[in-house]
Amino acid sequence: MSGFPAGLVPRLSQPYVYAGDELLSLTFIQRSLEGWIFDNPRMGWPFGSAMFDYPGSEAGNYLVFKALGLISHTNGGVANLYFLLGFSAAFISAFVVLCALSVRTTYASASAFLFAFAPFHFSRLLYGHLLYTCYFTVPLFFYYGIRVYYAADTPFMLFNRRSIGTLLTALVVLSSFGVYFAFFGVILLGVFTVAGIVRSSSWKPLIAGISICGCIGLGVIANLMPTAVYRAQYGVNSEVAARVPQETEVYSLKIIHLLLPQPDHRIPQLANFTKRYNATFPLSNTTSALGVFGIIGFICVLGAWMRAVSGREVDAAIGVISLAVVSLILVATVGGFNVVFATLVSPLIRGWDRISIFINFGALAALAISLSRWRWLNQVKSTRLHAALATCMAAIGFLDQTPGSYWTTTKDAAARWQIDAAFVGKLEATMPTGAAIYQLPYFPFPESGPQNALGAYQLASGFLNSHALKWSYGGMQGRPGDLFFRSLSTQSAEAQLEALRRRGFQGIYIDRRGYPDHGAAIIDEFTKAIGHGPSLERADNSVAFFRLVPVP
Repeated sequence: MSGFPAGLVPRLSQPYVYAGDELLSLTFIQRSLEGWIFDNPRMGWPFGSAMFDYPGSEAGNYLVFKALGLISHTNGGVANLYFLLGFSAAFISAFVVLCALSVRTTYASASAFLFAFAPFHFSRLLYGHLLYTCYFTVPLFFYYGIRVYYAADTPFMLFNRRSIGTLLTALVVLSSFGVYFAFFGVILLGVFTVAGIVRSSSWKPLIAGISICGCIGLGVIANLMPTAVYRAQYGVNSEVAARVPQETEVYSLKIIHLLLPQPDHRIPQLANFTKRYNATFPLSNTTSALGVFGIIGFICVLGAWMRAVSGREVDAAIGVISLAVVSLILVATVGGFNVVFATLVSPLIRGWDRISIFINFGALAALAISLSRWRWLNQVKSTRLHAALATCMAAIGFLDQTPGSYWTTTKDAAARWQIDAAFVGKLEATMPTGAAIYQLPYFPFPESGPQNALGAYQLASGFLNSHALKWSYGGMQGRPGDLFFRSLSTQSAEAQLEALRRRGFQGIYIDRRGYPDHGAAIIDEFTKAIGHGPSLERADNSVAFFRLVPVP
């Protein structure tokens, strides 16, 4: 991420990615560091910025942000640490679960390593989806699903009083690291439950499955309860997180994306092949690649199905994991059962391609189990040979799943961050402590597309790079504060100035990139209304700032 030798030490100030949705993730981190995610008086001032209308089941992630804030007090540092620790968390979780499935330690290590370095991990960060880089819960869903599958034959944790506390703790964790992961996990558990009932002709798997899914559901409800209470008091906000069923098709999984090389592949020909596909075919995404060993595992999954259909004996663990993987594909693929869900139940779950990380673990688990059960390999007594094979598997897979460097990407992000940080730092140094800054153009928050050359969430740079300044941007769209600024931005400069002074604003921040004429007309209008030109200009001439109070 940072090149050599800089990458030997985690970057604790500048974020690896500083654009698009990652700015929203950084906003969540900053709000967590300053208090909690739900409200922050420095955003949307003077009305505040309540996030209750933007529901999520992320309490675990926000607690991790708070904890990492004890190490790095900057949102960029916390984001980087969170991303880096995601590798360790994914490896440990996958390794423990694979060992619990009686996979040989060497192959469990290699498969867990490849799962931790899945292309999904990097591509989601580059998309700006930082929270999806913490996917350690995925193997745990498989583990509890398999326990449910065998509930009729073995003492299940739910029926063991000494283990109930551990189970409930695990289920709280599973429900608090993303509503998508929790939702997909419940689907997975449902598949294992039905398979367990069919296999054993017993209701024990049903009891176990319903109990676990119910506990996860209660955990998600607990995460969403503040939103429910807020909406009961202030009404539903129809402008936020509005989804339509058609979006399910746009963001669905495509099998070809599982099999294509990742678009930043080290071999240029493979990278270009994927990029050509993404540029010429509809409904493309770049986050679902399994990698070469994930594809081999996927072939093992399909092979298990063929053996079962042919009446051949199939290893029980591989068989049920294969059932789970194929079921997830049928649910999440374009035109799959996800469309039925979106049409008949709710379109709120739309990013079905994110289920690819579940498929990735299932494929790697099938490969690891196959290697551990392979009769020819089991005849080999030399542990060194197994270790050498697993090491080669990990090394080749790592080279396949990762590019040579992300240094170009992170260097560009650092340059953008430095420009923002320097300008906002100068503002904070020259303005009174706690001064309120009015921002133009008006930009809805959250989930808004770009305006001209001004990207989504770029107005959040003021909040992200200051400590005491208050900002007009960031009030929840559709609520009174947002409606006030939406209306105010349409009025003349004189009318805006009058309203701003009445409310105590002490500066005007105009991002030129949001205007087709690079802000020439609006800056000229405010220059005439105020009586002088901008007090400060950003180094790249993208932002102009008018001071409404005397220089201290």
